[in-house]
Parts: sequence; structure tokens; C-alpha cells
Amino acid sequence: MNSVATNIRFPADEYEQLKTLAFLERKPIAKIIRDSVRMYKSQVAETSDKNLKLFRLMVKSRVKVDLPTSELIAHGRHI
Repeated sequence: MNSVATNIRFPADEYEQLKTLAFLERKPIAKIIRDSVRMYKSQVAETSDKNLKLFRLMVKSRVKVDLPTSELIAHGRHI
């Protein structure tokens, strides 16, 4: 696996907390950050999948009732 180096800046107090966490878990700070990014990405992907399904459903509904999606949304706000 190819890796790319980057530079991340933290407020001093957060960095101290991160160092403490790394010490307690016996892991490098870089691993804790990589693991956190992976967890964040999986949560975002899950949310994006739900939003994409909702969007597709809206598009299908728009075609069935022959209204633009923007009108469906506006009408839904009044209900």
C-alpha cells in the first residue's frame, strides 16, 4: 500500500489529549488518526447511500405524478 505524508495541525490541548490517548492505547498517533478517518468515511458513505436512495425515490415519484421535483418538495412542506 502506497502512503502519502501530510501535515495536520491541532490546538495544543487537543494534541495533548491525542498524545495521552495514544500512550494509553499503545498506538502511534498516526494510527489513531487513520482509524478515525476510516470510521468517519464509512459513516459518511452510509449517509450518502441513504440520501441517494431517497433522491432516486423522489425522481421516480416525480415522473409518476408528472411534477418537477422542486414542486413536490415545495408541496410537501405545506402538508
